[in-house]
Amino acid sequence: MKQTQTVSLKEKVYNDILNDIVQGEFKAGQVITEQELVRRYEVSKSPVREALILLTSETILTNIPRYGYQVFSFTLGNVANIMEFRSVLEDHLLCKSIDRICPSDIARLRGLIRQEEPESNVWEHWQINENFHLMLASLAQNEYCYQQLRRAMRLLKLAYAQFYWSQWNRAALPNDLKNHSSILDGLERGDLDFARRCLKDDLADFCMQ
Repeated sequence: MKQTQTVSLKEKVYNDILNDIVQGEFKAGQVITEQELVRRYEVSKSPVREALILLTSETILTNIPRYGYQVFSFTLGNVANIMEFRSVLEDHLLCKSIDRICPSDIARLRGLIRQEEPESNVWEHWQINENFHLMLASLAQNEYCYQQLRRAMRLLKLAYAQFYWSQWNRAALPNDLKNHSSILDGLERGDLDFARRCLKDDLADFCMQ
């Protein structure tokens, strides 16, 4: 029972740190300490240390011995590399899933698109976009690829947050999900080439400048 609680606390601290980075509480290059996080989240050292180890392994934080943990500073080059990976991976998964997609899958994906509201803020929009791409990728039934895409999306969200909160840069996020509908239109018709082109256009819409 104690182990379950520890895992739960670790996950909570992990998610809290990620959320604080997204919300701009922890800036790019900022150093945070174990003691600071213990006080901030009102938990013991053990779950904080475990969360920090995990975040370090994911290159979200960099361990600086006897000093603390530095928030990774994303560059445009980092983002370009991740997007290149996403483009190759998602295209492959789309091709693999074309013969498995059924009308109920497309209906569920269209349901995600309909969640977008005119007054949605940037993070609500991001979550809808992320959910769509992950659900579409899941149809290929390759858990390893799915988890790699999930990690890439998480890193991109953190990168976008850093650019979003920066005064010296601007991040542009598409203000609609038009390409998502087009992807589904292609899949509905069994037109894989059209769906692939729309997916490519959708990923190209993500830019930071």
